[in-house]
Amino acid sequence: MPDPSTTRLSLYKSKSDGSELVNYTQDIGQNLDKIDAAVGFQACTSSTRPSTPYSGKPIFETNTAYRTYFSNGTSPASASWVEIPNSSGTYGGNLALSSTSTLSIGAATLSRSSGGSISSNTGYQRSGSASTDVAYSALVAGDSFDRVRVYTDGKWEAGPGNAARDTNLYRSAANTLTTDDNLNVALNLAVTGNLTVSGIGQTLFARKTADTTRTSTTTMSDDPHLTVNVAASATYTVYAYLVYQAGTTGDINVAFTQPTGAAGSWQGTGLGRGVTASIGTDGFTVRMNTNDIGTTQPRSYGGDTTNQAIQIMGIVRTSSSGAFTVQWSQAASDATGTILRTDSWMQLVRVA
Repeated sequence: MPDPSTTRLSLYKSKSDGSELVNYTQDIGQNLDKIDAAVGFQACTSSTRPSTPYSGKPIFETNTAYRTYFSNGTSPASASWVEIPNSSGTYGGNLALSSTSTLSIGAATLSRSSGGSISSNTGYQRSGSASTDVAYSALVAGDSFDRVRVYTDGKWEAGPGNAARDTNLYRSAANTLTTDDNLNVALNLAVTGNLTVSGIGQTLFARKTADTTRTSTTTMSDDPHLTVNVAASATYTVYAYLVYQAGTTGDINVAFTQPTGAAGSWQGTGLGRGVTASIGTDGFTVRMNTNDIGTTQPRSYGGDTTNQAIQIMGIVRTSSSGAFTVQWSQAASDATGTILRTDSWMQLVRVA
């Protein structure tokens, strides 16, 4: 009987007592072939890995872009393979680094900082193929939805973690930051560009960019400039500053049009109709009664051929979305036109 074969390559060993003659084919040739085949990594495929590898046996797979492995000698053999990262094959395993390890990629390094966070000596960049690709997402253990998500176009969303994200912040135009939700500021908010809010805190503003003249008409109609679009189920405070010129006969009628179902009231302070610009030494006579905003209730204010102003404040509660617009006409048909002047303005601020 020959001596036991070697443990790794099963090389043949003749009897050590010298009683066995040397057989070249068996004792030398076949052993050399086994040694030659074992030098370096053995080529195989992912389905033809060696079934009885020795501990430390290296292989590479020709069907997986040359992933490389070594056997750790455990049983079964199919579970003994440990992947070795290389620059050819895509690494398919988990990369474990110690708490003091640093991963260097060119000039960039990643390391573990205090508290288990990852720190880097450079910035992070996500190159997405579309603006809706997710660049960053964060969850708390047990969450069913991510609490924070940032897209490659810069849009930021946040949510409670147990439901879909319900707030956002994004760039809607040059130098304009927009949210489609409510804005609640507990600290100081300094804005040097534009900030657009669609929920509570939203400001809607319209300014007349040209004079509008109406002659010989008492038909109330919308102003071409002083209009904004309000949201459904919202409450807005209303402010307006209307500069006008009218004859002492034509004067001016003012009201608002609004979406169906809107309610609220407004009050305008302006020159009373039928009075001159000043009476005696006691100054002007003004009109200050309140008006129902939901019934398009017009109020008349006086003119005296010089510029006058009506200052308006009020509140509107909506049930549906749509246009909210200043509506006006002459109070009495007059050939002397009534003019609503450039830079008259209207502002609505959403409060609920």
